[in-house]
Amino acid sequence: MPTHGIVQIWHQELGWGVIESDATPGDSYVTATSLRVEAVADVAASPLLGLRPGTEVEFEWSAADSPINGCDHVAHLVWPAGANPPERPRGPSSASVWNSVGDPGPDGLTTMREVVVDEADVSPTEAPVLPTTVGTVCIWHDEEGWGVLDSDATPGGAWAHFSEVAGTGFRSLTPGQVVEFDYEDHGQDGYDFRANNIRGQ
Repeated sequence: MPTHGIVQIWHQELGWGVIESDATPGDSYVTATSLRVEAVADVAASPLLGLRPGTEVEFEWSAADSPINGCDHVAHLVWPAGANPPERPRGPSSASVWNSVGDPGPDGLTTMREVVVDEADVSPTEAPVLPTTVGTVCIWHDEEGWGVLDSDATPGGAWAHFSEVAGTGFRSLTPGQVVEFDYEDHGQDGYDFRANNIRGQ
C-alpha cells in the first residue's frame, strides 16, 4: 500500500535521497532507479534522476534488513503525490523513456516525465525493400554453405549464404547457375555486396 512522504535530502550527483513519512519512522532510503512518473535531472551534467527536497511524494516501501545511510526503510517505487501510480510493465520487452519538459529551473534541474513503452504498443517496422538483379553463381562451397554471385548490379560479387537460397532443408547452388536475388550494399568477407532471397531461374 503506498504512503505519503516528503523528500528531506537528495544527493543529485550520487543519485540517492531520504524520504520522511509518519508511516516509516526512521525514514526511507531511495535511489534514482526507484523514481517513476516525474523527476528532475541536471541534463547538462548527469543522466541521474532526482527529486527536489520538499517535494511531496507517494511511495511503496519495505523495512531495511539493516539501516542504509541511516534509514530504516527502503522506498521501491516513488512518484509525485497526486499523480497516477506508475504503470506496471505488461510484457518482457517493456521499458520506459524519460523526456525533458521545459527549461531548467533556477536550481539547474529540468523536470523529466516518464513514458512507458511496451512492444505491444510499437508498430512493427517493415523490412526495407531491396533491389533485385539477375546473375550467375561464380563460386559455391557446399561444405561451408556459402558462395559468391556475380551480376552487373553487384560489381565485385555478392556474398551468399545457403540460408538465403529459396527452399527448405539442405540448399545448394552450382557454379554457372543463373539466379535472381535481392542484394544489399553491405559487404561481407571482402565482397562489397550481400545476396538475399536467392531464387534459381
